[in-house]
Amino acid sequence: MSQQTPNEPEINLDLEKVEDAGARSHGLDFPRTFVSDIIETILESFSYLLNAIWIVLVLIIVVNVIMRYALGINYVWVEEVQWHLYAVGFMFGIGYALMHDSHVRVDVLAATFRQRTRAWIEAFAIAVIILPMCWIIISYGIPFVEASYNRNERSSAPGGLANRWMIKGVLVLAFAYIALAAFARFLRVTSFLFNFPRARIGT
Repeated sequence: MSQQTPNEPEINLDLEKVEDAGARSHGLDFPRTFVSDIIETILESFSYLLNAIWIVLVLIIVVNVIMRYALGINYVWVEEVQWHLYAVGFMFGIGYALMHDSHVRVDVLAATFRQRTRAWIEAFAIAVIILPMCWIIISYGIPFVEASYNRNERSSAPGGLANRWMIKGVLVLAFAYIALAAFARFLRVTSFLFNFPRARIGT
């Protein structure tokens, strides 16, 4: 058994700093504004409810596995609930990641850009790609949900879920969430680039 020699340095790691450096080593923290704070506070309040979806999903998966392999029972609607909860969690998760600047980026490129260059890229991406895409999906999605509701659409699988308009409606709500998160982020970027809207004092 080897023992530490007196000359051997002791290494202490702050795991929280290591995690933060790896997860957001190239993230940008733009100044907060009055309106962006309001939007982000509202979205954040919904996120606590949405995070509970993952707990419910894990419980349903465990129950489903027990029913299938221990009791020999399988319900189609239980599997469809799993799929729907996955969809809800991941779709709203996009907006949450955007709001907290924890989305995937090409760090090998972003690390070489100046902060102002990256801010311009982010402003362009939000204004030209994200917000128009959200508008298109929401505008086409609302009639899509209405048609599903009027037809009383249900799963095509025997024993599947009814009220399919509800999961289709989640698509509209999720992209509205993404649009609000993107707009709040856009305000923070323009505050950094143009000092408009003005940054909140102390941020």
